[in-house]
Amino acid sequence: MKSKTPYQSIILMGRAGTGKGTQAHKLAEALGYAIFSTGDKTREYAAQDTPLGRYIANIHTTGWIPEWLASYMMTKALLEEFPDQGLVFESVARKPEEAKKLHEIHEEIERPYVVICLECNDEVLTERLLERGREGYDTPSKIEKRKQAFLNETVHSLAFFKEQGKVRNVNANQDIDAVFEEILQAIAD
Repeated sequence: MKSKTPYQSIILMGRAGTGKGTQAHKLAEALGYAIFSTGDKTREYAAQDTPLGRYIANIHTTGWIPEWLASYMMTKALLEEFPDQGLVFESVARKPEEAKKLHEIHEEIERPYVVICLECNDEVLTERLLERGREGYDTPSKIEKRKQAFLNETVHSLAFFKEQGKVRNVNANQDIDAVFEEILQAIAD
């Protein structure tokens, strides 16, 4: 039996290592939703031999993509790719302008959404990120870059979503299943 929620869009946010990717997959499966990840979508476009694909392939090596491009991909997903299907957004709206655009689109098309902020203490995060580093996923420089980006930009996106009354905080210090159960409770209202 699929879980239920009144939200057509669920946006997972939090620092690197809080489990956004893991929880996105669990949620998508439980709800029958699709997953939208800016990183995955960027790689998908970059593999296409089109003017946009070549542009993205060229800039993607530098790391962050421009706000207009992230907003375009989110808008296209909502209006064209998944207009009637639920979506779990993972690693989106990191920059305040992206957060505002995502909110505006949802308001314009009257699509209910919620932001789940996965909160985790530094000790647990460090342990998780070191484990990912051993798996070859993260390096100390990538970890530091993500940490700074969160502090410089994403905290402001979260503040914007909080002003809209859209944020539900979830304790991500727990094991995967306990975090998932807390998310299900947070999205049930």
